Parts: sequence; structure tokens; C-alpha cells
Amino acid sequence: MTHPLLPVICAILVALCWLAAPVTTLIAGRGANSPFWSIAVGAGAVALLCAGIAGLAGTTGLWNLPYPLWLGAARFTFRLDALAAYFLVVIAVVTVPIAFYLPAYMEHLCRKVDMRLFWISLSTLLLSMSGVVLAANVLTFLVAWELMSLSSFLLVAADHQPHANRQAALIYLGATRLGTAFLAGGFLWALALSGSWTFQDWHFRGAAALGPGILLIIGLGVKAGMWPFDLWLPIAHPAAPSPVSALMSGVMVKVAIYMMVRLFLLQPAFNHPALGYILLGLGAISAFWGVLFALLQHDFKRLLAYHTVENVGLILIGVGGSIAAANLGLPVVATLALGAALFHVLNHALFKSLLFLGAGAVDFSSHTRDLDQLGGLGQRMPWTFALFTLGAAAICGLPPLNGFASEWMLYQGSLHLSGSRVIPLLRFSGLLMAGWIALVGALALACFTKAVGVVFQGRPRSRGAEHAKEVPGGMLVAQGLLAAGCILLGLGAPYVLRLLQSFAIIPGAGPHVLSSAWTLPIGTLAVVLALTFAAGGLWLSEASKRDRVRSYITWECGFGDLTPRMQITATSFVQPIARMFGMLFRYAVHFRIEGTNRRLFPETIVVEPRTEALLETQVYAPVVWWVDRAGSWIARMQAGSIHLYLLTMFVTLLILLLIAGRHP
Repeated sequence: MTHPLLPVICAILVALCWLAAPVTTLIAGRGANSPFWSIAVGAGAVALLCAGIAGLAGTTGLWNLPYPLWLGAARFTFRLDALAAYFLVVIAVVTVPIAFYLPAYMEHLCRKVDMRLFWISLSTLLLSMSGVVLAANVLTFLVAWELMSLSSFLLVAADHQPHANRQAALIYLGATRLGTAFLAGGFLWALALSGSWTFQDWHFRGAAALGPGILLIIGLGVKAGMWPFDLWLPIAHPAAPSPVSALMSGVMVKVAIYMMVRLFLLQPAFNHPALGYILLGLGAISAFWGVLFALLQHDFKRLLAYHTVENVGLILIGVGGSIAAANLGLPVVATLALGAALFHVLNHALFKSLLFLGAGAVDFSSHTRDLDQLGGLGQRMPWTFALFTLGAAAICGLPPLNGFASEWMLYQGSLHLSGSRVIPLLRFSGLLMAGWIALVGALALACFTKAVGVVFQGRPRSRGAEHAKEVPGGMLVAQGLLAAGCILLGLGAPYVLRLLQSFAIIPGAGPHVLSSAWTLPIGTLAVVLALTFAAGGLWLSEASKRDRVRSYITWECGFGDLTPRMQITATSFVQPIARMFGMLFRYAVHFRIEGTNRRLFPETIVVEPRTEALLETQVYAPVVWWVDRAGSWIARMQAGSIHLYLLTMFVTLLILLLIAGRHP
């Protein structure tokens, strides 16, 4: 138990540090980029980390802001407990490396981005995410949620000169409005049932929990990037600067996961088994849908954005499975699933931020994100190559990294269900879910084999890739910190699970379910470390034997010297898998042969694979079209005619009187 004033002091330091950057930017030039602002961001993150550690150590509290800082007659109320503290730690451990990354990266964007607006928006995003996690009532939550949405919109639109970036920002803004609308509807429904704005006063069961619970799942699912509301992720992430993408993907989407765990599991405000099955089903679809579409991408950051959909799906499998298992009277399975979900929240924050920073380093050095324009960067950017490869191994769930640790917990929960004494259908469902997670993992491995191979191996495919060089030291330090976190959390998984069992235990599961689910003896740890050092030593030994390397000419089938065109491309690598699942996105290959005598002597042969995102073309596009038509029709009512305005008011008043007459 730490001193109860420690979180308050840390919160004041966080506010001072994160407000210092935007305040000082107001007196700086539009394109000024000072390292002081990054230092302020990093110092605030360290203070936030201290507050989170204090909360995990047992310090809890409820705080109200003093009178002038109210929303009308409503107070801003904040609550710190172990769950909120855990997510504060997640925010902090990602923000600290990004503070190292920002100065050098933003230097090349100074002429494109209004740095004053950027730093103000970044500080607002960090403060608002912390506010959402600490919010104790609806009004505090919604104010922080809206600040988070609007500040992230401004960050997505930071480089607003390209039309595609402006369009991406507007699509993201529309998604945030949709999510807030559903959240407001769910909160108002809960208010009507309970008469209270405070989350702690909500206890709904049965049919009363189903209606507002579904609305909240939709509202939170939009922000989390859950299928079928994942449209904005692959559009917004390529437009945003890479550090912003790392924050949004690694942290911001987890804030929505936090509220799901808070409202549906650990409190729980809404308790209905159907909510668990909904999250479980949507999570399973999200995981498969995200990794499948990631395989088809040629934009580096768009590929990573779809993997966010995949990993959010894995987290939701844990959350939804925990809710379903708890309602079935299986507390051990529920605890394993919840522990896996919370552990994967932290793990994904680290390795996905590492991958986005690696993609930003590639873009920074080669000035392109197109996979077909990259290649050969392993020799030109060796440190970025090594760190990105480690992050790719972590996201693919390879041991002994952190991605393996949390995914193995998901497997354990599924296998524990298949071996429990329940009806055969549920036992079969456990085996099916384990196989489904394995399929997602295999596709993720194929996708990152493509990404690492096409980007870093082979020969450069463009002048930008050919002249690329390693990024500045601050950007490498940021990636190195995140990579070290991936290794430490993988090897130290038992200690993380021991921490989670202090607050993430479903009643009836026993106090040591999570700590006993993962044991790593000292001997095993020694063997893993010995093998790691041996592999590193072997690599260094071989690298030092440059004088023994023999030069030879690779057989090029009689076409002359090897060219970049002879390499495997991103498209050709995934073609077998794309054909296998082609019915899900209408995969087709179109050929175009040109030349005077193209039948015998073709001069140009173009092979172009085409896909169609059915969810976007068959669902969202018609909805947008009808909304646009309805908006055009409604706009006619604003024609300036006083007679039309009076008629509208009369009809509206008549309808209201009829409704009031039926319900006196």
C-alpha cells in the first residue's frame, strides 16, 4: 500500500508536463519543432507510470474536481483502482518510447504539419485517454471520450495537404460520431433504468442489461476497430504520422476494451450471457477478417492497421469467452480468458507500437510505404531490420516473446473448456476456438514473412529504397525500448500473471488460477537465454568472416544480370492463400498483353490481381448513398421559404400532440 496522495501528486505532474508542451508551442512558429516538447511528453508519461504503479500496489481513491471545474451542475469525478491503474501503465509504457521517437521523426514533417496544432492535439489525446480510464461517471467519461476523438482526428489530419489524408480524417471523424451516438444512447438507457450517472450504481441483469449493453458494445466496438466497424482503421492509420498510429493502435483502441471489461466483467454493470456470445463471435470474425485482409495489402501501414483488427479480435475472444464462461458456471475458464485478454492488451501495445515505429522508420528513410517499391533495406537499415523482425516474431506468437505468452493463455482457456465436464457441444466449441486461433496465427506468420521478406530482403525496387540509410539514434532507442519490453514480458510472463490475479479473478476460480497457469522454471529460463546468446554469437561470428565469403553468380535463366523485377513480390507471395479464400473478397487475376504481334511476340504483359471488400461495397456504400440522398432531400427544406418552415413546425407540433394524447 502506497501513500494515498501519491496518485494525486503524479496526476498533477502529468497535467503540468503534458500541458507544458502545447502552452509553449503557442509562442513558437508554425513549423518549430523543439526537443523540449518531447521531453515534456516523456516526463508526463513517467509520472503517469508512477501513478499506475501506485494503483497496482493497492492505492485506490475517488476524487472530485473543485467547483469552478464542473460541467454545469455536474462534477468531474475520477476513480483509481487496480484495473484503471493497469491501463494507465499501458498508456505510459507506450508513450515513453514515442517521446524518444518524436523529435527526429517530426523534423521531416515540419514543413507539412502545423507543429503547434500537432503538439496541442497530442497532449490532449494523452490526457483524454487517461481521463477515460479514470472516469467514474458518464459525464466525465463522455467529455474525455470526445476530447480523445477530436484530438485524434486532428492528429490524423496533421498532414492535410494530400486529398487522401483529408478524406481519411473525415471518415475517421464520421466513425467517432457514430460510436459516440451509440454510447450516448446506451448511457441514457442505463440512466433511465437506474436514475444514476455513476458506473458503480449500475447493476443490470437479464433483459434489462441486454438493450443498453448491445448499444454500448457497438459504440465501444467502433473505437476498438471491431468487425464490422473496422472500416476506419486501414484508412486513418496510413494518413496519420507513425507515432500517432502507434498511439492510436497500441493504446487508444484499448481504452474501449477497458470499458468493456469494466462494464461487462469486473463490475459488472451489465450481466447477460448473450453479451458474452456477441463479443466472442465478433471477436472471432475480427481476428480472421483482419489477418486475411492484412495479407492482401501493399501499403505498409495499412497492413499493420488490419493486424490491429486481428489482435483486437483476439482480445475480444478473451473478453467474450470470459463473460460466457462466467455465466455458464466455469470460473476457471473465465479467469484464464480474462487474464489472456488483459495480458494481450499490454503485449499488443508494445509490439504493435514497435511495428508502427519500424514502418515509420522505413517511410522516413525511403520516402515510400509501398511494399512493391521497397526491398534490400536489411543491409541499409540493419538495426531497424532486426527490431522490426523481433516485433514481427512477437505479433506472430513465436516463443519466447510476449505475443506467445498471451496467445498461449488463450489456447489454455479453450483447451480447458474442451476438457471440462460440460455438454459435448461446448467441449467441441473449445476445440474449435483453439483451432480458429491457430489458423489466425498461421495467417499472421505468412503475412509478416511477406512483410519482412519483401521490405528488408532482396534488392531495392526503387531509388528511394536504394538510397535509404539508418534512421537517427532517438528513433532507434524508441524501437529498442519496445523490443526490450517484448522480450522481458515474454520471459517474465509469470510475474505479470501474478500481478493480474490480484484483480482479474472471476469469483469462484480460486486465488492462484493465473499464477499456476504459466510456470517458467529457472532451468528453462537459463536454457532459453543460453540459446539466445548462442544464436547471437554465431551470427556475429559468421558476420566477422567476410574474408571467407565466396562470390558467385546466381543463375538467371539466361536473361542476363538479375534485376529487382525477378524477385518475389508481395502479390505473388500471397497469391496461393488469396486464391484459397478468394470467395470472401472476390479475388480475380486480370491479364493484359500488349504489342504489335502480341500473340507470338508480346511486348508488355501485365498481371493485375483485384479484390473487393464486400463489407464496404455491399453494405457501407449503399448506406452512405441513401444517407446522401436523404441529406439532399432534407436540404431542400432549408430553401428560405417561410411557408415551408411554418408547415414543418405545424406538422411537428401535430405529431407531438398526438403522441402526448396517447400517453397522458
